[in-house]
Amino acid sequence: MQQQGFSLIELVVTIVVLVSVSMVAIPAFQTAMGNAQIRTVAESIHHGLQQARMEAIKRNAKIKFTLATSSAWQLGCETVSATCPALLSKKSAAEGASENITITADAYTTTFTSFGTRDPAQANAMSQVDVSNAAVDADERRVLRIVISAGGIARVCDPAVTTAGDPRKC
Repeated sequence: MQQQGFSLIELVVTIVVLVSVSMVAIPAFQTAMGNAQIRTVAESIHHGLQQARMEAIKRNAKIKFTLATSSAWQLGCETVSATCPALLSKKSAAEGASENITITADAYTTTFTSFGTRDPAQANAMSQVDVSNAAVDADERRVLRIVISAGGIARVCDPAVTTAGDPRKC
């Protein structure tokens, strides 16, 4: 006579193994998701800065990039005209971010000149933005930084990297 199905012991052992694996996997998955949100927001801000710089060169006009602490951003012409509107592009905070994302910047606006450089006439221009996620434990959090040079080049870097020659180093 052949037995069909699972015994109660086999079922309990399977459930115990699944619960044990999920207790290890779920926190790691949450950390990975939190760090992915940091990367998404940092790349979005970086893209917005690059777009503002390119618009300034293309339109031969000063383009202002404005960042909100909620990770929303917008860019538009500093001097509004028929060919250069006040709002060229924007990104809502709801796109790719969560309420746990923290944005810290030395200033929340920067203006690009028609040469693609940061406007030297702007006294308190944004030159550094840090993106973090409060939902991720501090020892596992991958804070990212966007650095904007005086020449207008923006890049994303990792302040935790200290190895000389590493391109991720700030």
